[in-house]
Amino acid sequence: MFIESVSRDPRLPPELEHRIFEIAALTWPRWIPTLMLVAKRVKFWVEPLLCRVVFLRGPKMDELRNLGLPTFTADALEKRDSTCFHHVTHLFVESFEDPVLEKWLLACPSTTNLFAQFDSSPETLPFLSRFTNIRYLAIDVQALLGTDLPFPLFLTVTHLELFNFGTDAGAGAYRNIALIPRLTHLALNPHLDSCLPHAELCANTQLRCIVFLSVEASLHGSPLLRDDRFVCIDEDVSYEIDWLHGAVFGEDYWSLADNFLADRRAGNISPSQYRISNRRELREGVFMR
Repeated sequence: MFIESVSRDPRLPPELEHRIFEIAALTWPRWIPTLMLVAKRVKFWVEPLLCRVVFLRGPKMDELRNLGLPTFTADALEKRDSTCFHHVTHLFVESFEDPVLEKWLLACPSTTNLFAQFDSSPETLPFLSRFTNIRYLAIDVQALLGTDLPFPLFLTVTHLELFNFGTDAGAGAYRNIALIPRLTHLALNPHLDSCLPHAELCANTQLRCIVFLSVEASLHGSPLLRDDRFVCIDEDVSYEIDWLHGAVFGEDYWSLADNFLADRRAGNISPSQYRISNRRELREGVFMR
Protein backbone atom coordinates (compact mmCIF):
# COMPACT_ATOMS: atom_id res chain seq x y z
CA MET A 1 0.00 0.00 0.00
CA PHE A 2 1.31 3.42 -0.96
CA ILE A 3 1.05 5.97 1.80
CA GLU A 4 1.19 9.55 0.63
CA SER A 5 3.15 11.74 2.96
CA VAL A 6 1.64 15.08 3.74
CA SER A 7 4.01 18.00 3.81
CA ARG A 8 3.32 20.55 6.49
CA ASP A 9 5.03 23.74 7.51
CA PRO A 10 7.00 23.28 10.73
CA ARG A 11 5.20 24.68 13.76
CA LEU A 12 6.24 25.41 17.31
CA PRO A 13 3.93 24.52 20.19
CA PRO A 14 1.55 27.48 20.65
CA GLU A 15 2.72 28.08 24.23
CA LEU A 16 6.35 28.36 23.11
CA GLU A 17 5.49 30.51 20.11
CA HIS A 18 3.47 32.82 22.35
CA ARG A 19 6.37 33.18 24.75
CA ILE A 20 8.87 33.93 21.95
CA PHE A 21 6.73 36.74 20.54
CA GLU A 22 6.08 38.09 24.02
CA ILE A 23 9.81 38.26 24.80
CA ALA A 24 10.47 39.98 21.45
CA ALA A 25 7.72 42.53 22.11
CA LEU A 26 8.90 43.32 25.64
CA THR A 27 12.54 43.57 24.61
CA TRP A 28 11.88 45.90 21.67
CA PRO A 29 8.55 47.71 22.29
CA ARG A 30 8.84 49.70 19.06
CA TRP A 31 8.60 46.41 17.13
CA ILE A 32 5.13 45.63 18.46
CA PRO A 33 3.19 47.27 15.58
CA THR A 34 5.26 45.24 13.11
CA LEU A 35 4.84 42.00 15.06
CA MET A 36 1.08 42.55 15.02
CA LEU A 37 1.15 42.10 11.24
CA VAL A 38 2.61 38.55 11.41
CA ALA A 39 -0.68 36.77 12.14
CA LYS A 40 -3.96 37.27 13.94
CA ARG A 41 -2.83 35.15 16.87
CA VAL A 42 0.36 37.19 17.22
CA LYS A 43 -1.65 40.42 17.13
CA PHE A 44 -3.85 39.00 19.89
CA TRP A 45 -0.77 38.18 21.99
CA VAL A 46 1.28 41.37 21.63
CA GLU A 47 -1.24 44.18 21.10
CA PRO A 48 -2.06 44.42 24.84
CA LEU A 49 1.65 44.94 25.53
CA LEU A 50 1.40 48.30 23.76
CA CYS A 51 -0.64 49.43 26.73
CA ARG A 52 1.70 48.33 29.48
CA VAL A 53 2.93 51.90 29.87
CA VAL A 54 0.37 54.71 29.73
CA PHE A 55 1.68 58.26 30.06
CA LEU A 56 -1.17 60.76 30.33
CA ARG A 57 0.15 64.26 30.26
CA GLY A 58 -0.92 67.36 28.34
CA PRO A 59 1.62 67.84 25.53
CA LYS A 60 3.04 64.95 23.55
CA MET A 61 6.61 64.04 24.43
CA ASP A 62 9.32 63.10 21.95
CA GLU A 63 10.58 60.61 24.52
CA LEU A 64 7.47 58.47 24.02
CA ARG A 65 8.31 58.13 20.33
CA ASN A 66 12.00 57.52 21.12
CA LEU A 67 11.02 54.62 23.38
CA GLY A 68 8.52 53.20 20.91
CA LEU A 69 5.59 53.90 23.21
CA PRO A 70 2.13 54.91 21.98
CA THR A 71 0.73 58.32 22.84
CA PHE A 72 -2.55 58.36 24.74
CA THR A 73 -4.79 61.37 25.23
CA ALA A 74 -7.44 61.84 27.88
CA ASP A 75 -10.16 60.65 25.48
CA ALA A 76 -8.36 57.41 24.52
CA LEU A 77 -10.83 55.36 26.56
CA GLU A 78 -13.55 56.34 24.09
CA LYS A 79 -11.48 55.27 21.08
CA ARG A 80 -10.18 51.85 22.22
CA ASP A 81 -11.59 48.71 23.71
CA SER A 82 -11.44 49.38 27.44
CA THR A 83 -10.19 45.84 28.13
CA CYS A 84 -6.93 46.83 26.45
CA PHE A 85 -6.12 49.00 29.47
CA HIS A 86 -6.51 46.08 31.84
CA HIS A 87 -2.92 45.26 30.82
CA VAL A 88 -1.55 48.59 32.05
CA THR A 89 1.11 48.11 34.72
CA HIS A 90 2.71 51.59 34.60
CA LEU A 91 0.38 54.58 34.76
CA PHE A 92 1.35 58.25 34.82
CA VAL A 93 -1.63 60.58 35.23
CA GLU A 94 -1.60 64.32 35.67
CA SER A 95 -4.61 66.31 36.72
CA PHE A 96 -7.78 65.93 34.64
CA GLU A 97 -11.37 66.86 35.27
CA ASP A 98 -12.87 64.47 37.82
CA PRO A 99 -15.04 62.36 35.42
CA VAL A 100 -12.07 61.71 33.11
CA LEU A 101 -9.68 60.99 35.98
CA GLU A 102 -12.15 58.61 37.56
CA LYS A 103 -12.59 56.67 34.30
CA TRP A 104 -8.83 56.26 33.83
CA LEU A 105 -8.24 55.08 37.38
CA LEU A 106 -11.03 52.52 37.03
CA ALA A 107 -9.82 51.38 33.59
CA CYS A 108 -6.33 50.31 34.78
CA PRO A 109 -6.86 47.90 37.70
CA SER A 110 -3.61 45.96 37.12
CA THR A 111 -1.34 48.96 37.67
CA THR A 112 1.72 48.30 39.84
CA ASN A 113 3.55 51.60 39.21
CA LEU A 114 1.40 54.72 39.63
CA PHE A 115 2.49 58.34 39.32
CA ALA A 116 -0.56 60.23 40.58
CA GLN A 117 0.21 63.84 39.73
CA PHE A 118 -3.02 65.33 40.99
CA ASP A 119 -4.51 66.58 44.24
CA SER A 120 -5.41 63.58 46.39
CA SER A 121 -8.69 65.07 47.53
CA PRO A 122 -11.34 63.13 49.50
CA GLU A 123 -13.29 62.82 46.24
CA THR A 124 -10.37 61.09 44.48
CA LEU A 125 -9.26 58.71 47.22
CA PRO A 126 -12.13 56.20 46.83
CA PHE A 127 -11.05 55.52 43.24
CA LEU A 128 -7.43 55.06 44.32
CA SER A 129 -8.56 52.53 46.91
CA ARG A 130 -9.49 50.11 44.13
CA PHE A 131 -5.80 49.52 43.32
CA THR A 132 -4.66 46.40 45.15
CA ASN A 133 -1.17 45.72 43.83
CA ILE A 134 0.66 49.08 43.70
CA ARG A 135 4.37 48.71 44.46
CA TYR A 136 5.79 51.98 43.09
CA LEU A 137 3.71 55.02 44.05
CA ALA A 138 4.24 58.75 43.62
CA ILE A 139 1.45 60.77 45.21
CA ASP A 140 0.45 63.98 46.97
CA VAL A 141 1.18 63.79 50.69
CA GLN A 142 -2.44 64.76 51.33
CA ALA A 143 -3.34 61.11 50.71
CA LEU A 144 -1.63 60.30 54.02
CA LEU A 145 -3.43 62.92 56.07
CA GLY A 146 -6.66 62.79 57.99
CA THR A 147 -6.73 59.07 58.71
CA ASP A 148 -5.29 56.88 61.45
CA LEU A 149 -4.31 54.02 59.17
CA PRO A 150 -2.85 53.91 55.66
CA PHE A 151 -5.42 53.84 52.91
CA PRO A 152 -5.84 50.37 51.29
CA LEU A 153 -3.85 51.69 48.35
CA PHE A 154 -0.69 51.70 50.48
CA LEU A 155 -0.81 48.11 51.72
CA THR A 156 1.40 46.75 48.92
CA VAL A 157 3.60 49.80 48.35
CA THR A 158 7.35 49.26 48.61
CA HIS A 159 8.61 52.47 46.92
CA LEU A 160 6.85 55.71 47.87
CA GLU A 161 7.54 59.18 46.47
CA LEU A 162 5.69 62.09 48.07
CA PHE A 163 5.15 65.58 46.72
CA ASN A 164 3.24 68.50 48.13
CA PHE A 165 0.59 70.61 46.38
CA GLY A 166 0.46 73.06 49.28
CA THR A 167 -0.72 70.88 52.14
CA ASP A 168 0.65 71.61 55.61
CA ALA A 169 2.24 68.18 56.11
CA GLY A 170 3.92 67.18 59.32
CA ALA A 171 3.83 64.58 62.04
CA GLY A 172 0.40 63.30 60.91
CA ALA A 173 1.81 62.28 57.54
CA TYR A 174 4.85 60.63 59.08
CA ARG A 175 2.77 58.53 61.48
CA ASN A 176 1.05 56.95 58.50
CA ILE A 177 4.30 56.51 56.57
CA ALA A 178 5.55 54.44 59.50
CA LEU A 179 2.45 52.23 59.26
CA ILE A 180 2.85 51.25 55.59
CA PRO A 181 3.63 47.54 56.05
CA ARG A 182 5.92 46.80 53.07
CA LEU A 183 7.57 50.17 52.59
CA THR A 184 11.35 49.99 52.08
CA HIS A 185 12.07 53.07 49.92
CA LEU A 186 10.93 56.64 50.60
CA ALA A 187 11.55 59.75 48.45
CA LEU A 188 10.60 63.31 49.40
CA ASN A 189 10.27 66.22 46.99
CA PRO A 190 11.20 69.82 47.89
CA HIS A 191 9.51 71.35 50.95
CA LEU A 192 8.58 67.95 52.37
CA ASP A 193 12.23 67.33 53.25
CA SER A 194 11.90 70.13 55.82
CA CYS A 195 8.37 69.23 56.99
CA LEU A 196 8.95 65.63 58.04
CA PRO A 197 11.13 64.90 61.08
CA HIS A 198 14.59 63.67 60.10
CA ALA A 199 15.17 61.90 63.41
CA GLU A 200 12.01 59.84 62.96
CA LEU A 201 13.03 58.92 59.42
CA CYS A 202 16.30 57.61 60.83
CA ALA A 203 14.43 55.68 63.54
CA ASN A 204 12.37 53.80 60.93
CA THR A 205 14.37 50.56 60.66
CA GLN A 206 12.04 49.21 57.96
CA LEU A 207 13.36 51.73 55.42
CA ARG A 208 16.35 50.67 53.32
CA CYS A 209 16.60 53.82 51.19
CA ILE A 210 15.75 57.46 52.03
CA VAL A 211 15.92 59.90 49.11
CA PHE A 212 15.65 63.69 49.07
CA LEU A 213 14.91 64.90 45.53
CA SER A 214 16.40 68.32 46.17
CA VAL A 215 19.98 69.55 46.36
CA GLU A 216 18.71 72.58 48.30
CA ALA A 217 17.39 70.51 51.20
CA SER A 218 18.34 71.89 54.61
CA LEU A 219 20.53 69.26 56.26
CA HIS A 220 22.45 71.29 58.84
CA GLY A 221 22.80 69.08 61.89
CA SER A 222 20.49 66.43 60.42
CA PRO A 223 21.02 62.85 61.67
CA LEU A 224 20.45 61.71 58.07
CA LEU A 225 24.01 62.77 57.26
CA ARG A 226 25.19 59.85 59.41
CA ASP A 227 22.61 57.41 58.02
CA ASP A 228 23.97 55.02 55.39
CA ARG A 229 20.50 54.74 53.82
CA PHE A 230 20.35 58.42 52.86
CA VAL A 231 21.03 60.01 49.47
CA CYS A 232 20.21 63.41 48.00
CA ILE A 233 19.59 63.40 44.22
CA ASP A 234 19.90 66.38 41.89
CA GLU A 235 17.32 65.80 39.14
CA ASP A 236 19.21 66.84 36.01
CA VAL A 237 16.95 64.46 34.07
CA SER A 238 13.29 65.51 34.27
CA TYR A 239 11.06 63.43 36.47
CA GLU A 240 8.84 62.51 33.49
CA ILE A 241 11.71 61.05 31.49
CA ASP A 242 13.15 59.37 34.57
CA TRP A 243 9.76 57.72 35.23
CA LEU A 244 9.46 56.55 31.62
CA HIS A 245 12.91 54.95 31.67
CA GLY A 246 12.07 53.29 34.96
CA ALA A 247 8.86 51.88 33.50
CA VAL A 248 10.48 50.58 30.31
CA PHE A 249 14.01 49.65 31.39
CA GLY A 250 13.90 49.53 35.19
CA GLU A 251 16.53 52.30 35.27
CA ASP A 252 15.39 55.33 37.25
CA TYR A 253 16.37 57.33 40.32
CA TRP A 254 15.35 54.42 42.56
CA SER A 255 17.84 52.05 40.90
CA LEU A 256 20.44 54.85 40.85
CA ALA A 257 20.01 55.37 44.60
CA ASP A 258 20.23 51.64 45.35
CA ASN A 259 23.43 51.28 43.32
CA PHE A 260 24.98 54.35 44.95
CA LEU A 261 24.17 53.15 48.47
CA ALA A 262 25.57 49.69 47.72
CA ASP A 263 28.81 51.20 46.41
CA ARG A 264 29.12 53.50 49.43
CA ARG A 265 28.59 50.63 51.86
CA ALA A 266 31.19 48.59 49.97
CA GLY A 267 33.74 51.37 50.49
CA ASN A 268 33.91 52.38 46.82
CA ILE A 269 32.52 55.84 47.64
CA SER A 270 33.42 58.12 50.53
CA PRO A 271 31.03 57.71 53.50
CA SER A 272 30.67 61.50 53.59
CA GLN A 273 29.31 61.73 50.04
CA TYR A 274 25.55 61.84 49.84
CA ARG A 275 24.75 64.15 46.89
CA ILE A 276 24.54 62.68 43.38
CA SER A 277 22.95 63.54 40.03
CA ASN A 278 20.58 61.41 37.99
CA ARG A 279 22.23 62.46 34.73
CA ARG A 280 23.51 59.27 33.13
CA GLU A 281 23.34 57.17 30.01
CA LEU A 282 20.18 55.10 29.88
CA ARG A 283 20.56 52.11 27.62
CA GLU A 284 17.91 50.10 25.84
CA GLY A 285 16.67 47.05 27.65
CA VAL A 286 13.53 45.13 28.54
CA PHE A 287 10.51 45.80 30.68
CA MET A 288 11.85 45.12 34.16
CA ARG A 289 8.94 45.62 36.53
